[in-house]
Formats: sequence, structure tokens, C-alpha cells
Amino acid sequence: MHKLFSTFGFIFWITMCGWTSTFAQDFEVGQSVILEATKPIGVPLHRKPAPSYLKHIPTGTSATIEQTAQNGQWLFLRLPNDDKAWVHKKYLKAGSPPPKLTSKPDPPLTAEGGEHEVWASRDQCETAVKQGSRMAEESSAKIRLATWNIRWFPIGQPTDQRENHADPTDLDWLICAIRWMQIEILAVQESLATPEATKAWDRIIASLNQQTGDTWRWYRQPCGRPEDHHVGLLWNDTRVSLSQFESLWQFNARAKSANHACTFGLRPGQYAWVQAREPHGVDFHLIGLHLKSGPTVFAVEDRHHALNRIDEAIDPLLARDRDVIILGDFNTMGAGDRQSRDSELKNLRRKVAKEKPGFTDLTLHPQCSHYFRGRGGWLDHVLVPQEMQEVTVTTVQVTGYCAVAGCERIQGNYPLAYRFLSDHCPVVLEIENTDKD
Repeated sequence: MHKLFSTFGFIFWITMCGWTSTFAQDFEVGQSVILEATKPIGVPLHRKPAPSYLKHIPTGTSATIEQTAQNGQWLFLRLPNDDKAWVHKKYLKAGSPPPKLTSKPDPPLTAEGGEHEVWASRDQCETAVKQGSRMAEESSAKIRLATWNIRWFPIGQPTDQRENHADPTDLDWLICAIRWMQIEILAVQESLATPEATKAWDRIIASLNQQTGDTWRWYRQPCGRPEDHHVGLLWNDTRVSLSQFESLWQFNARAKSANHACTFGLRPGQYAWVQAREPHGVDFHLIGLHLKSGPTVFAVEDRHHALNRIDEAIDPLLARDRDVIILGDFNTMGAGDRQSRDSELKNLRRKVAKEKPGFTDLTLHPQCSHYFRGRGGWLDHVLVPQEMQEVTVTTVQVTGYCAVAGCERIQGNYPLAYRFLSDHCPVVLEIENTDKD
């Protein structure tokens, strides 16, 4: 979000007058307003209804009020380019069009306005969801997919290590976040296959079924030791069907055949065929990945080797359908320095563009999906075919504490979502629910 307002098509209102301190009017949801600064630098925008600086924008910017907070002292605004942020009431120009002469309480949290609450704590998440807050409106015309590395699910960290900022997964918070994201499919990385993990997923499924009224299902790749990381798929079976599951051994850089897909404790790709339940809905191949981790030259080579096998892995799929979505934790962290990290990201984009049928690595917004030592990084990716007509976006939305922090450095205490959910943040892709091929 630190780049959220890098480009604007603003209409400027120029004034020779000083700041007017008279605010005889109240402002309400739906009202169009004009912003007026107290200093030449412009009007400060905030990430939440409290001092949480995002960026300045020019005086004279027009906006529409979408939500109020703190008894009307803070206003959530939609700007001319559809970006949104909080601003204090004192920056609204006194000459803005007056509101209707009615009085009403603050409305329920909107999707955008609820993001901060959803990732602040479990209790705030549950309150927001009960009030109707969602990341997006429910729509049969869209299918929403996400990828999320849920750190060492459900124990939160390896048993032989101790991290002060990591605790067991808060299952109720996780369920709440899944509901808020309004997703049909979630590709999960780092799930264990222990009895504890199986019991946790059973509880999640039961809760989602009860809370949504839909039928949810979970599939975890079968190979590998119980204490190893596994890739899995969670989906709303009322909205989409997943079938024909297969472990694609080619995405384990150390594997040489399907008989040893999880060799060396690494993960194969998790394949499924996706078909929307809606008549004439979208269908596509889906592959969830979790590539080798580690900031070393050898780990980088393993990741490159796995991606070099994309052609081999998906060639048998293309005769049925050329729509293949590949998403997950690619661990593009380089070899321990910024230059190698940037190089790995660039090489990834070049490589996948050349693999059949030709993939685009969609840009993250904001541009981080993971935090390490207080700094954001780009480890999670969504690859879509350049020719896939159902994909009409060029970016994917990052939510979680990454979005709340705007990918800026986190100093001091870690967010509770980091401790009780994951060091990664969910990455969400929305596609058209119409089969166009």
C-alpha cells in the first residue's frame, strides 16, 4: 500500500484562501466531498481510523465517503481512481456539498473498511464478519482463489525450534479469515499430516459448513512423512468441484519419478481439475506449489530446476484445456542478498513466459506476501496463461497484515496475525465464472 497512490487522475481545486476552521455541518456515507490541506504538503491519508500514515495527496482532491468511525471524526473515502483510505474529518472542505438532513448510526463495516479489523485479532475479525464485512461481494459471476502458506499448520513452528513470535494456529481466526475473504478455493502450504493436523482440518470443515450453509472439502497430498510440510486444497464444494487429484513429482526438484514424489522431504505440485457448479461456468487445471526454501545458491538452483519442468508436468494436460493456473509459495528469496533475490524474481518471470502455453506472473498489490525480520518479501506467486480469457486482471490482491502494514517495515511488536496465523499473507485471484474456451 505504500505505492497505493503512485498514480492519480485527480481534479485539482486551487484556492487562495487560508484554512477554514468552521465545520458547522456533519458528513455522512455517500456524500461527495472536497479535501483541503492545512499545509502545502497536502492532505494526509491513513490506513485505519487512527494515526497510521499512508501518504499525502493534493488539496482539492474530490472523494466520496464510504464509511465513518469514531463518532464521525474519521471518514473512509473512495478517491477518483477508486483507491480508498481514511482521513480525519478536519480535512474535509467546509464548502463540500451538504449532506441530507437525516441522522443515522455508522453503517456496518464494508469489505475494505473491515480489513484492518479482520487481521487485528480473532475477536475483531468475528465481529466484522458478523456485521457483514467481506473482502468482496458474493457473486456467481466470479470465482475467487487464494494461496496461503499457513506456517507449520497447526502447531505454528517446528517442534525442535522456538520462535518468540510464533504460536499454534488460531483455528477460529483462520475460519473467520477464510469467510471474510469470500473465496471458493484455497491452496495451502505447510500443513502437517499428523493426527493433530487432520483433526484441525476436520474442525475447520465442520465450522465452515455450519457457518456458511455450504459444503466444504479438504484434500492433502498423500505422500511424505506426517511431520513434513504438505500442499493441500480447501474448497467450497457447493460452488466448485475439484477432482482428478495428482501429485506432480516434477515440481520436487530432487524427485526423478512419480514413485518418489516427496523424496528428500520436498513437495510435489498438487494438481486438481476445477469445474464451477454454475452452468457454463469456468473450468481449468489448478496446481498448488511449495518450492524449496532457503537463501542459498543450492536452494535457488532447486527452485529453478523445478520451474524448468513446467513443460514436462503440464504438457499432458493441455490437450484437454490450455487454462492452467499455478499458484503457491515459490520461495523466491534469492541466495541471501537483495541482488540475487531481485534476479530470481526476474528470472522467474522470463522463464514462465516461455513455458507452454506461456504464463504471466501476476503482480502483487501491495507488493509483498511474507515478512522476515520485520521486512516484507515476495515469495508467493500466481501464474496464469497469457491466453486465458477468464482472467481479466493484471494484479492479485494481497490481504492480511501485509496489506495492513502496506509492506512497510514492521518495528517493535509483531502483529497478532503473524503470531497466530502465519508469517505469510493470503494472495487472492478473482476470475470470471464463464467458460470462454
